[in-house]
Amino acid sequence: MDKENFKDELRKILDGNNIGTMATVRNDKPMSRYMYFYNDGLTLYTYTRKGTYKVEDIEKNPHTHILLGYEERDGMGERYVEIEGKASLPENVTPDIDEVLAKAGQLYKKLKGEDDMQAIRIDIDEARIMNDGGNAPAPVEL
Repeated sequence: MDKENFKDELRKILDGNNIGTMATVRNDKPMSRYMYFYNDGLTLYTYTRKGTYKVEDIEKNPHTHILLGYEERDGMGERYVEIEGKASLPENVTPDIDEVLAKAGQLYKKLKGEDDMQAIRIDIDEARIMNDGGNAPAPVEL
């Protein structure tokens, strides 16, 4: 699959799946948790409370690993994506980030209203689509 077709397929998976795992590094060990993800094209966003371990982890080491999607398809296996990227912590929730995260519903609005919400932006460095029919899960740099 060429890079543009890969990006199209990756966007479809990101557009259709919001729940996945996000791993950060804490004390030189991986720490993984389930998160809700929202995307703007090939950029992922999620959020958490300020002062959480996730925020501390990202401040010390921005590298993250994300598993997202798990689509059951007839005769083709369960397709999902592995993502390696760099997380950042935007200081301000700009209108474009707010629009993406507003899909998160009541908890997002509550945390934002309490001024206890920290947005997390993930820029994808590399991704692999797994269990994608006959396509090998080769990493594609973005």
